[in-house]
Amino acid sequence: MLKLKENIVYVFLAAALIGLGLSYGKIYAFHLVFFVSFALFPFKKAKYFFLNKPSFIPVFPALMFLFYLLSMFWAPNFFYSIQYLGYLFFGVAIIYITYFSVNNIKQLKNVFIVLGSVLLVEVLICLLEMYSSFRYPISPYSKLVTYFGHGYKIDQNLSSSVKSLILSVPTGFHWNPNNLATLLSLAIPFTLLSTNKWIKYLGSLLLLLVLGATNSRGVMLSVSIMILFIFLKEFTFSKKTLLAIMSLCLILFIVPTKLNPFSSVNNRISDSIDAVFGMFENKQTSNSLGARQELMKNALDDLDENLWLGTGAGNSKFIQEKNGKVAGKLTSLHNFWLEILVDAGIVFFLIFISWYFLIVNKLFKISSINNPFLSYVSKASAIALLGLLISAVSCSSIIYFFPFWILISLSLVVYKISENKNFAIC
Repeated sequence: MLKLKENIVYVFLAAALIGLGLSYGKIYAFHLVFFVSFALFPFKKAKYFFLNKPSFIPVFPALMFLFYLLSMFWAPNFFYSIQYLGYLFFGVAIIYITYFSVNNIKQLKNVFIVLGSVLLVEVLICLLEMYSSFRYPISPYSKLVTYFGHGYKIDQNLSSSVKSLILSVPTGFHWNPNNLATLLSLAIPFTLLSTNKWIKYLGSLLLLLVLGATNSRGVMLSVSIMILFIFLKEFTFSKKTLLAIMSLCLILFIVPTKLNPFSSVNNRISDSIDAVFGMFENKQTSNSLGARQELMKNALDDLDENLWLGTGAGNSKFIQEKNGKVAGKLTSLHNFWLEILVDAGIVFFLIFISWYFLIVNKLFKISSINNPFLSYVSKASAIALLGLLISAVSCSSIIYFFPFWILISLSLVVYKISENKNFAIC
């Protein structure tokens, strides 16, 4: 029993990272592992922690859940609140089960071995989906998916060429290409900053290869900025080298598209910038960008009436439903930051954003301590959280996206270990 209690967190986090990838209908393997983890949860330790003036950073997720719970009293749609609170409950559970179970660097290293192994398997599955007829069974593009309580998402009336194009888009364990892309964006700082050359070069290359196939424009922009940030921050250049790099960039900009080997990359980044900032322009289109614009407009129009307390947990969906579903089907806001503002109001939104940047700031400070592994994890986590500011707009919502909560939980574990002067260096 003691061994199970010590190791259940690794199984729990692996199941969380896989998420929908191991499921039947709405029941995930994660849910089953959660009940075991909850039964073994150190309640006495948690009680002592919460009753002894805990710092703001680790206690905020619990306060967030309580606020959203209270918001049910003014939410117009009770069902949407219950559904949203269910997602939030499991997100907060990921944070605290990890926070109270991982207590030293040795355990944190084990977590990274487990999560890295799961990610490697998912990337290999994605490569098979891209370059062969293989399709992961629990995927919207797999005909086997109906045996797992999910619906097949490819319209039989589509042409063979369109079907072939859809089937070349990877989904891995994460069902939706945008969700997969967002996961990859969180992982890339950890591969780029790794001291292991295989992980740094081959791992990063494979992640970027799969990311390119998802065609997620918001994530492409986010990853481009993170790579540039890491490149400039981690490498020292002489004036001659910097001049040479700038000259090369200028030449690539001037060279005609047909002769430029990087033109496709340039176009992708340009399209990504247009897609992200185009959402804030006052023009409607019939594509996905236009749909996102309409979702935002509906939410902002309703915000004036609920500015201080918001519409209540999950009720940004109710706003879309009240105005008629966008494109006949969309109710999720597709912008996590705006979703918080609309659901919880401006006061809570500002507190949430402050908490978020406080974590990032703490992580960057921890990255300068004299412990290579803790420094690596803290720096990569901070950059991933900053990148998420952009990549989060690619998902319909982040609230149900378990990798986000895993990243937050690891950040808080790093913070906890760094605050403990007697932690073991392993």
